[in-house]
Amino acid sequence: MAEETFDYRDWIRNQDHMGYAVNFEDDDHFLLETDYASAQINFYDMSPDPEVVEFRIENKADGDVKFFLHFHAVDRDHAIQLFREMTQTLIALKDQQTTEVLLCCTVGMTTSFFAEKLNQVAEAMGIDWHFSAVAVSEAYEQGRNKAVVLVAPQIGYQTERIQAAMGEVPVLPIPTATFASYDAAACIEWLRGELSKRKAEERAKAPENAPSDIANEKRILVIAAHSEPRKVSIRYRLYDCGKVTLDRTVIKRRLNVEDLTDIIDTQVCACTGEVRADAVGIAIPGSINNGQFSLGFSSRPNVDRKPDKDSNLIGEGDLDLTSYFNERYDAPVYFCNNSNAAALGWYKSQSEFQNITFHSQPTGWAIGGQGHVVNGHLVEGAHGIAGEVRFFADRLHYSNALHFNGYSPDDMLDMVSQMIAVACAMFDPEVVALRCDLLPNMDEVATELEKYIPRDRQPQLRHVTNYHEYILLGMMVRCLQYLSGDAGQATRGWKLTRNKK
Repeated sequence: MAEETFDYRDWIRNQDHMGYAVNFEDDDHFLLETDYASAQINFYDMSPDPEVVEFRIENKADGDVKFFLHFHAVDRDHAIQLFREMTQTLIALKDQQTTEVLLCCTVGMTTSFFAEKLNQVAEAMGIDWHFSAVAVSEAYEQGRNKAVVLVAPQIGYQTERIQAAMGEVPVLPIPTATFASYDAAACIEWLRGELSKRKAEERAKAPENAPSDIANEKRILVIAAHSEPRKVSIRYRLYDCGKVTLDRTVIKRRLNVEDLTDIIDTQVCACTGEVRADAVGIAIPGSINNGQFSLGFSSRPNVDRKPDKDSNLIGEGDLDLTSYFNERYDAPVYFCNNSNAAALGWYKSQSEFQNITFHSQPTGWAIGGQGHVVNGHLVEGAHGIAGEVRFFADRLHYSNALHFNGYSPDDMLDMVSQMIAVACAMFDPEVVALRCDLLPNMDEVATELEKYIPRDRQPQLRHVTNYHEYILLGMMVRCLQYLSGDAGQATRGWKLTRNKK
């Protein structure tokens, strides 16, 4: 950790501030604004630790948070880099303000005519909305980058399936009378009302899954990082004697090593470098072999290569992350593959099964990951590659191998069923927990799986939606296992409870 500090407030005040207006409300609160978004810069006194700086960008149209993090401004270069990344995000939001609405029908012909009329009416009404139309087969890929997806009445029966694939993007069936009459003005007013109603429901809705607690006497910070379209999310949670005392998400445009150290430094690290926690657990894609962390699709295999603070964790190659973090902090830092952590977390959250496979298949990706618990033991393998399906995925025979579309439910069903079949042949699990937004119907997966395994020999199939809850819970369990010297056990003996409000 760099010892040199500098006057960050003064540095920010003396920037050019091109592309946004600045309001220095007081010495601890700065506000940067455009017509479309606002950025808050807040300083918090954490004596005797260095003060914490908070960046937060909110979209004015809907209040969505587009950028959020905390860090110590003790390293000049890093603090400057984060400020520039934040302001670039703020300015770039100008290009994302048009509300993009996607219409879909069987082949996209009738909705194309309606989309043209909707654009004409929206322009006449002075509404910054843009409508486009595609065949339903293309909606799975294009819809995830839109504000809303509208489904024509003739394929209204597919609304639920499309919604499952879109995640947080609303999918709405167009009223039949409105579509049949091509009443664009009525459609726009209806859509406005539906979106406002959904926003109100989201604000009022309590969290679907309360954070899980494990009774113990340790203080553990767990971190889970993953890429999403246009952003990287880093979820972190602090367990204090089994109770969740902190649960936050960092939102950025890229992921590097110092994003992880910022979380550790600001949440559990004193100014002396002493970590006020018994352990830190980090779950990201990749595998661990002899204490070294291999980052997935490595084009630069060198397990002895030391990372630096700016090393990008997406596509950087193999890095000696364990040594880097454990030399930096006095508390142990443990790494785990995110699918393995999810498998352990899912296993720990139930008491019915002893043998499980957790398959994670992100939308848009040709290769997912698996985690396996056999007789209550997490199986990582002799070289840490158990569950690394990337080593055999290209050897399988797909119906659409040359033009695989990671946004197509049919292509995904073809691939995932074969991946599950391989896991069944190797481990014969009692149950497969499947995280795949495109495949919410487990009976459909079981039917496809019958091409390889008779129905009476298949495992039970369970669809998973709260993926990161299981990763965080599993990473917590893994840290406790390492601390107890029993990392080969799933230790079902710990008590699992829920937070009470």
